[in-house]
Amino acid sequence: MDPRQRRVAERRLVHALQRLHKREPMKPDVRVDALLVAVRAAPRPAPGHRGAAPLDLDDSALMAVIDGLVTGEQLVRRGHRVALAGHQPSLDPELRERVDRLLDGLREAGAEPPRVDGIAARLGVTPAALAQLRQSGELVAVAPGIDYPRDVWDSLRSRVDGLSRSGGMSVARLRDELRTSRRHAEAILAYRRAERRRLRPGRRGG
Repeated sequence: MDPRQRRVAERRLVHALQRLHKREPMKPDVRVDALLVAVRAAPRPAPGHRGAAPLDLDDSALMAVIDGLVTGEQLVRRGHRVALAGHQPSLDPELRERVDRLLDGLREAGAEPPRVDGIAARLGVTPAALAQLRQSGELVAVAPGIDYPRDVWDSLRSRVDGLSRSGGMSVARLRDELRTSRRHAEAILAYRRAERRRLRPGRRGG
């Protein structure tokens, strides 16, 4: 491989991965194919810039460059996914503060939180950030429009399990015990039952 093309590819791959991490900061890694697409789609640097040289390598050659970056410990690879070495899923301080305010507001609502989208919009938490909160597990979406912070859901799950052990469980009983709406009680019970089914022996994880 031409050494100049390798250097161009290394810069483009690292810069593309930096952009992807910044775009979705709570994701621990990125699919390799998404990284290749990002490299191809990146705007061409201005003439005279050291990165302005054309990139003529095909995908198989770029994969070889990725392997070299992994060997050189600039990237970390997990199967078909890669990340910059040292990357930790996180939010920038300003967005983190907004997310914490969002989660605190949901905690105050207990078992009957309002729709999260409206609160998030008022606080400046983007739909993309909400999706990442759900993917990371900080926010548990038990039904469309019903989301709980992880610690609140863990508490609700324990109460559901305790009530189930103490007698028959129904939506009406759960609604009364939690002092919430029927809609929320139905969603909590359905989601907990789905969790149990996923954890039964003999079922595949996923």
